Amino acid sequence: MSGKKILAGIFAALVLFKLLFIMISPGKWLGLVEVFLKHYAFIWWVYLALIVITGYYIFTSLDLMDIVLVMFFTSLIIGVALIPFSEAWLNLGKEIAARGLGKAWMAMAIWGALAVAVLYRLWSGPKGR
Repeated sequence: MSGKKILAGIFAALVLFKLLFIMISPGKWLGLVEVFLKHYAFIWWVYLALIVITGYYIFTSLDLMDIVLVMFFTSLIIGVALIPFSEAWLNLGKEIAARGLGKAWMAMAIWGALAVAVLYRLWSGPKGR
């Protein structure tokens, strides 16, 4: 089995586990999340490692435009999930803005780099796709 399929299988299993856990016991899920988030630096490094690993498989096997379209689709799904909680998200946004965006520099850099890369590809002329 390829690394890509292994990562996809792990993702699918984690999604189903999380959904089941949340449906059965949302309180325990939040407790577990709190435990993990108390280890901010460790979680940050785990996410960074996962970004590098999955990024390698994604960017070596898919076209940039396909990747960005999947990200757009995923963002829309997340948006639909968050719409019912808009007031809480607005309050969170205000809190983040008040504290500053310094802690989100990496995510902003990744999103920005992808956006620039897409626009460059769009404006640089046909490349066979």
